[in-house]
Amino acid sequence: MFKFQLKKCLKLIFLTTVTATFFLGCTTVVEREFPPTKLANIKVGKEFIIYKLNFAYDHAIIYNKNDKKWHLYGIWKDCRSFVHLTADKLTQRNWKKEDKTFSYKNKNIWAPHIIEHDGLFYMFYTSIGVPREMRLAVSKDLYNWEHPSDKPIFAFTNKYSKNLKNKDPMVFRYKDQWIMYYSMMKDAKHWVVGYSTSNDLYNWSSPKICFDEHTEEPNVESPFVVQRGKYFYLFLSARPWPLGAEEVFVSDSPFKWEAKNIVKSINPWHAAEVVQDLDGKWYLSRSSGEQTDFRLAPMEWNDK
Repeated sequence: MFKFQLKKCLKLIFLTTVTATFFLGCTTVVEREFPPTKLANIKVGKEFIIYKLNFAYDHAIIYNKNDKKWHLYGIWKDCRSFVHLTADKLTQRNWKKEDKTFSYKNKNIWAPHIIEHDGLFYMFYTSIGVPREMRLAVSKDLYNWEHPSDKPIFAFTNKYSKNLKNKDPMVFRYKDQWIMYYSMMKDAKHWVVGYSTSNDLYNWSSPKICFDEHTEEPNVESPFVVQRGKYFYLFLSARPWPLGAEEVFVSDSPFKWEAKNIVKSINPWHAAEVVQDLDGKWYLSRSSGEQTDFRLAPMEWNDK
């Protein structure tokens, strides 16, 4: 069943890409800016490929100060493992593919997100099933991973559905707590960005909603949040689904965004990570529109 769904998904992606290429050109990136102009005037530079492979999708990028390397974990192949890439420099054009990948009991897994806290690296990802499960693995070096428990950190359901999707986690530190953002369904039809909070990264609260367009379309993939001063920027991809723009929304709260407060649209783009290099410069990552490589582009906030 999964192979059939994957083939169907890839066929849809291919057709969508061909259509977009016919009208726009495969390398054309269109940027649109929106008010309020007093906030970040985000500019995205020319993208470049950091690694080519046969299937590249949602990913996580993080720096390890101990081995002085950048690490990327991302979806590839049949979604039963995450590819592991390393580089001495973030902007390196050809990252190294490590032999050892990440997997969990040969299950389908999606969309890793990795943070560092108190000398440990925490990877959050989705294990595919009904219900979908949000899982946690920990590592001291970004090479060897352990699961603190075989139990998922959550697998939300409600009276409307046994599968609230629970995918694309992103963890953000705010004051004295952690916030996890993810794409989910609030009922049997409607997609939203959900969030949960935690004090210890292991135990998470029941889901609440921070972005809701009251739509049945899954246009809220790969949420990513960045704080700039008193403002919080929410990056969302697949707008429209499956291969649309990366859109950026602004709020003065990390718990609520409105669709009307959009400040940027970048098309095409997908599954962005917002990464700050060691020299302070910012970059926006993506999996390519054809899902054949991982890419980076320089990014400027222009909000000072």
